[in-house]
Amino acid sequence: MQKGLVDFELPVVDETVCTGCGDCPSVCPTDCLEMAGPLPWLPRPAHCISCSLCIWICPVGALHLEPVSAEENS
Repeated sequence: MQKGLVDFELPVVDETVCTGCGDCPSVCPTDCLEMAGPLPWLPRPAHCISCSLCIWICPVGALHLEPVSAEENS
């Protein structure tokens, strides 16, 4: 990815840190995060608005936003 071509950011879960509490999907305003067994996942990435609520609510810091370019997502 070239610098400056970031179109948006998506949440990424660190599976080694996540406790599976379910807080992140519960605060997602677009319902793009869901629990898949013990871990959250992003079944609808196009709905994500990169608001960071999932990151702020995580009690163990298991989520972060990662830049994504339109080219990578197509």
